[in-house]
Amino acid sequence: MSTFRKAWRAFWGRIDWLLLLPCIGLSVMGLVLLTGLYQSDLTLRLTGRNILSQGIALAAGVAAAIILANINYRALMSKWQLYVPVSYLLFLSTFIWGVATPARPEAKRWLIIPGIEMSIQPSEFLKLAFILSFAYHIYKTQDKFNHPLNIFLLCLHAFIPVALVQIQGDSGTALMFLVIFLAMMFVAGVKWFYMAFALAAIPAIIPLLWNFLLSEKQKDRILAVFGQSATDQVYYQQMQAAKAVASGGLTGNGIFHPSPIYVPELHNDFIFVFIAYSLGFLGCAAVILAILLIGFKMLVSCGFATDKQGQVICAGVFAMIFGQSALNICMTLSLLPVIGNSLPFLSSGGSFVLANFLGIGLVMSVYKHTKRRQKVESFLPKPEQPVI
Repeated sequence: MSTFRKAWRAFWGRIDWLLLLPCIGLSVMGLVLLTGLYQSDLTLRLTGRNILSQGIALAAGVAAAIILANINYRALMSKWQLYVPVSYLLFLSTFIWGVATPARPEAKRWLIIPGIEMSIQPSEFLKLAFILSFAYHIYKTQDKFNHPLNIFLLCLHAFIPVALVQIQGDSGTALMFLVIFLAMMFVAGVKWFYMAFALAAIPAIIPLLWNFLLSEKQKDRILAVFGQSATDQVYYQQMQAAKAVASGGLTGNGIFHPSPIYVPELHNDFIFVFIAYSLGFLGCAAVILAILLIGFKMLVSCGFATDKQGQVICAGVFAMIFGQSALNICMTLSLLPVIGNSLPFLSSGGSFVLANFLGIGLVMSVYKHTKRRQKVESFLPKPEQPVI
């Protein structure tokens, strides 16, 4: 019996509840928000099955995060041969068997799970596979990390998922891969002249992106931020969003208001607008504070990590969750172009919620398997040895 108790205590010991609980709170809040939208009289592509899958993903995500926290992140990295091929195989399958949503008929980014008629979005899990495999790549090259050949191979490692996701037409996810890559490289210790070279290359890259990569719709979305869009249609979503945010006031109109202002993708990319409409400024402030707490806790875990692997994993998950939150909120407030980024833990999407919790599980694994005491004791004065 004592052995069982020790195992039980070891399983639950040092779980980072200060990180996990705000994530659970935001996800529960997201379920309530989606239920309010489902009961409204808006013509939304949101069904009871969507809410059910969101709830299942929440429960599965919390359980998976706690289990993942008990697995040493070093062991997870070294087993990249198991999850990287599966992740890419699932993602590449979308080019053959992928299905689209009614809201985005051109984007075949989901796979239907046979038998249960539920879908998954493989690109969400590809982010996690990239974070772990890229951290392992950095670890294997850490002796000569800043050698030009190693930097080139690391950039090639990141280019592959960015290019594949962009070919699929998901610019928002491609941008997130790029943000994750930059955050992990920065924490890994890339030298300043590589960063200076990248910054100097931006003016040359922008014309190439504008003329050869971006579609006319994407160009209009960028111009809309500066009030120079060629069409009125691209203004509609952000104008409606501005009306909804303004009508929320300090305390909002309530989650179960019968007739909220219609905004396209209100249950998904623009759910922060519904938070502003239904809960007002105070609700938005509470959500932002919770996201800041989550980001702060991930940075603390990054700072406490005693090896480079743990640090870059925390940096990658931080970029995936906190970076996407910042981009989404700025996008919905018309500070950035609409690029199709969901709000972590709150937006509709079972794969999205599950992937977010898996990322939190990785950070908790770093937190649980870091010998913080050794790091703290290294700063303490050592006791003097007795003179014999």
